[in-house]
Amino acid sequence: MKKLLICFAFSLIGYLGYSQVSFGIKSGINIATTKDLIAYPKNRIGWYAGGIVKIHLKKKIFLQPEIIFSTQGDRSTNQVGLSNIALRLNYIKVPVLLCYKIDNRTFLFIGPELGYLASAHLAHLGNEIINVSKNYSSKFDAGLDIGLNYKLIKDLIIESRYNYGFKTLYSVDDTGNRNSQINGANRVFQIGFSYIFHK
Repeated sequence: MKKLLICFAFSLIGYLGYSQVSFGIKSGINIATTKDLIAYPKNRIGWYAGGIVKIHLKKKIFLQPEIIFSTQGDRSTNQVGLSNIALRLNYIKVPVLLCYKIDNRTFLFIGPELGYLASAHLAHLGNEIINVSKNYSSKFDAGLDIGLNYKLIKDLIIESRYNYGFKTLYSVDDTGNRNSQINGANRVFQIGFSYIFHK
C-alpha cells in the first residue's frame, strides 16, 4: 500500500508538471448545523478560509483540490430555553472537486471532502468558553460537496456550496462512554469568494 501511494504521488507530480495549473485563495461564511448529534440543533454562523489548486484536465473540465480551515458546529438552548449554547467545531478540510464549465462564467462542481477536527469548544452566553475536544474522539470527518461558482470578473469568483456530511460525528462523556449510539453528521452551506492567481 505504501509503495502504491508513493507511485501515485510521483505520477501526480509528473502529471502536474505537464498540466495547466493555477492557484488561488478563498474565504467566506458558513451556515452550519449538525444532524442527530442533539435533538433540535440550530444554525451556527461561522467562516472558512484557505487555498485552491486548479488542475485543467480538458477544455471544460478541471480538478480543484483545496485545503481550508472551517468553523462549524451548531447552537442550542439550555433546559429552560433561556441561554444560547454554541458548539464550535473547528476543522481542517480537504475537498477534491471535479468541476464542469457550463459557460464562460458558470461552473458546476461535485466531490468528496475529508476533514480533521482540530478543536471543539462549548460557548455559553455570558460564561467562559469550555474546551470539549476530548469529548469528540472521532476526529475524522467525511462528506460530499456540491455547488456552483460564478465568475464576476476575470479572476474573482463567487461560490456557493453545500456540504452533506456522512455520519462520522459523536461525543463521549468524561468517562469515555458515548452519549448516544447514533452518529451525528455535519451539514454546512457556504457562500464566499475565491481569487485565482495565474502564471
